[in-house]
Amino acid sequence: MKTSIIILTHNQLDYTKQCIESITKYTKEGSYEIIIVDNHSTDGTVEWLKQQNNIKVIFNNENLGFPKGCNQGIEMATGENILLLNNDTIVTKNWLDNLLTCLYSSDDIGAVGPVTNSAAYYSTIPVNYTSIDEMHQFAASYNVPNPDKWEERLKLIGFCMLIKKEAFDKVGLLDERFTPGNFEDDDYSVRLRKAGYRLLLCKDTFIHHYGSISWKKDVNTYSRVLTENEKKFKEKWGTDSNSYRIDYEMVELITASKEKAIQVLHIGCGSGGTLLKVKHEYPLAQLYGIENNSFSVEEASRFANVMNSFEDEEIQERKFDVILFSDGNFKLDESLLKFVAEHLNKNGIFIAKIPNIGHYLVIQELLNGGNPVVNRNMYSFSQIEHLLKDAGFKISISGLKPFISDNQKQVINQIIAVRGDGIRPMLESSYFLVSGQLENGQLLDLLDKFVSGQKVLEELNHYPTESIIATIKENYHSSVTILNQIAIENFAAGYHEHVLPYLQTAFEKEPDNTDTLYNLAFVLHSYGEKELANDYLSRIKNPDEEVRKLFEEMNEEPLKRIQELTFLLRRLEFGIDVEETKQSVIQKFEQGQIDEPLVKEVINTSIIDKINVLQSIAIICFEQGLHEQVLPYLQTAYELDQTNEDTLYNLGYVLLYYGENELAEQFLQQIQQPDEAVLDLLRAARGESL
Repeated sequence: MKTSIIILTHNQLDYTKQCIESITKYTKEGSYEIIIVDNHSTDGTVEWLKQQNNIKVIFNNENLGFPKGCNQGIEMATGENILLLNNDTIVTKNWLDNLLTCLYSSDDIGAVGPVTNSAAYYSTIPVNYTSIDEMHQFAASYNVPNPDKWEERLKLIGFCMLIKKEAFDKVGLLDERFTPGNFEDDDYSVRLRKAGYRLLLCKDTFIHHYGSISWKKDVNTYSRVLTENEKKFKEKWGTDSNSYRIDYEMVELITASKEKAIQVLHIGCGSGGTLLKVKHEYPLAQLYGIENNSFSVEEASRFANVMNSFEDEEIQERKFDVILFSDGNFKLDESLLKFVAEHLNKNGIFIAKIPNIGHYLVIQELLNGGNPVVNRNMYSFSQIEHLLKDAGFKISISGLKPFISDNQKQVINQIIAVRGDGIRPMLESSYFLVSGQLENGQLLDLLDKFVSGQKVLEELNHYPTESIIATIKENYHSSVTILNQIAIENFAAGYHEHVLPYLQTAFEKEPDNTDTLYNLAFVLHSYGEKELANDYLSRIKNPDEEVRKLFEEMNEEPLKRIQELTFLLRRLEFGIDVEETKQSVIQKFEQGQIDEPLVKEVINTSIIDKINVLQSIAIICFEQGLHEQVLPYLQTAYELDQTNEDTLYNLGYVLLYYGENELAEQFLQQIQQPDEAVLDLLRAARGESL
């Protein structure tokens, strides 16, 4: 098997020599070909390359940039694998063999890459060598094949990226819109994953990377190109590089057993980088995410169950051992923390990484009269503390400190001189790392106060309903009475989301409790659930006067509605004041007093000429734009008599209007003696000119 190693050059001859020398020394002879694409070097690189007889070279008359140059090399390649390699790298013992072992360990692996001393996207490992000789000694001991050290990634970095040729054939060449370079590797990683391939970082393979040699002489240009190409990437895919973040600090706070199938939810999971890290550390973990960027949902859904809403049934029905939160499009507020508390297992942990609004860079920008970039998820230490404690969490908060230069330290010291050294941790922390677990002691205290008659309902409602119910069941003998009391007080106060869960729990505990049955009937009746309310009321074994009164009240209005509808439908049936009757029917539809099930029930039980009335109602709905109700009435009429020509004509007309030409034609063809109107509809359905 041959690997085509594609290297771009633009000056930097010394680095190119080191790179090629390392390839020839540390790669099996005959297992590779080297293809150099020179982008108009002027430092002697061209002359040196012309003297080499063991490499293929393309000489460009201008600097075409990285993506275009790579594509030229790929088109010349004859190997079964393509390896994109920067000329400022030095390869090491066993490097290519290790990468190939990983690449061909599974059919669905499309590309792999090594770790190094200098590269982006968490592909760097700590090293302590001080010379190239020491580096090779380090690499020789490091590059020991070990599948346990392979880690799936969302993207690989193009300084050294080994790709199956079959994947290139399927996905295509690099996107040249990213010329002169940067983000073409991000883009290609996306395209590989969309084609069904996985990407693996081989942590058992190390090569040396000097790092961005071609850009170091012009940092401003590098920064500008980076910004422009990230914009192009976002325009193409609808997300930016932050979507691929891996929050290592949060994963490190998970302390579950590796053998346990923990349930993990990441709110604001982006494209799933952190969840992939969880999967690597906890192979049996069941992964879930909530994310509202459609591209990111698609990316993360390849290995996790990702939804775009907290209301998704699969999320609502689950409890999690770990819930992660990253700042993004979801706001950390009381509502979100309530969701977290309701869906966290008893011993579960909530872990969040939250930007610090008191970071010295924000304050410095304000002091300078600028407009610092502040998003809605930036909080101070005290804000985070109060939010989580009020939600019932026992928490730990630590600061994440980035590198701080000497000049930046001077700014921090100037602020400290005014406010005191106690605020140093707040100033230096760019993020706060928060971990918390639910604490139920305060909840029990509140419930005791509620039972004794104190007005603590609003405070009680800050706790998850499930936690309150569990605490009541565990600590009170009269739990059914307390559950009913909380439900009715919430109903009276207008906190309707806190009513039915308590009543339902009380019913499950004592299904024949009269107070619970009456309260369920009363509440459900007020919510418009008449049938269900009647069901609960009918379960009361010894109804008293109050129960009978509620029953009469509940059933008086439905009976009146049926009587009024029967009167109107009979007038339609016998053609009495048709236009006035139609207007009355329309008004009742608009006011929600009648609906399709009720209309069909009355027609079925009280109307003789059912087909005629069903057609009349269908026409009324069609004329008023109530299109979702038209076909059900016509379909019912058709089921009653499949030869009725008026029904067949109306079905053909309506379906043609809705663009269902083929279906319309099928009904119209069933008319035995079509008149001109029917023939016109048939021609229209067939697309013939009239």
